[in-house]
Amino acid sequence: MRPLTIDLDRLAAAFISADSDFRLDLLSGKILDIPPAGEDPQIEQLLEEEPERLLAVDSLTPGAMLALMAEFLPEVEQLAAYTALQAALDSRKPLRSFHNALKQFPDVQSAWQAFEAERLRELALDWLAENQLELRA
Repeated sequence: MRPLTIDLDRLAAAFISADSDFRLDLLSGKILDIPPAGEDPQIEQLLEEEPERLLAVDSLTPGAMLALMAEFLPEVEQLAAYTALQAALDSRKPLRSFHNALKQFPDVQSAWQAFEAERLRELALDWLAENQLELRA
């Protein structure tokens, strides 16, 4: 495995940034947010000349996000919050409904944020291992 110094929290955040194009620079370990064409000539040149240097970081699919939310449900001890979140996940727009339901329960929302952050860090470590990379200690 190849060790790199990587901001694990930034990598984890890239997994839930569906509207962005994140790449891991395999030389520097930096997580780059690739701007639209024409906005950053340096990044465009890097993409053109050394595309193998930048590893795409794909965001989680909606299905994977729903699975993460469902994984959180057993952690919820407040019956009203559990019921609201379960109903949200069963709704027509479960991702939005889940986040809207969380707003009603600030303590549960904080617990969700901590749970999500921890799980995303675990997913980031798994992703690094799948790509034969590891965090430099």
